Amino acid sequence: MMKRFFTIFFLAIITVIAFYVSGIISVSPSPYNGVAKYMVDYTIQKTHALNSVTAIVFDFRGYDTLGESFVLCTAVTGVAVILRKAVKGGRKDETK
Repeated sequence: MMKRFFTIFFLAIITVIAFYVSGIISVSPSPYNGVAKYMVDYTIQKTHALNSVTAIVFDFRGYDTLGESFVLCTAVTGVAVILRKAVKGGRKDETK
């Protein structure tokens, strides 16, 4: 019974904190309005691209996109290595 009480109490505290933080965030002004407005206003002038999404992803945020693609390739390589060992039989092949 005590375990159930602490579980409900903990969930209630987390819920109150979540609502409090979301209330503060919704009231406070966003610090990113300047950057977003700049990207939307100057996309065609700065990049000469007609597609705004492509211009923002590949021109304004190029290094970020490059880093994300590196992380994705690393994750795919890691999964391929793990699955390859699992298909071959795992530790049985390693001891031979």
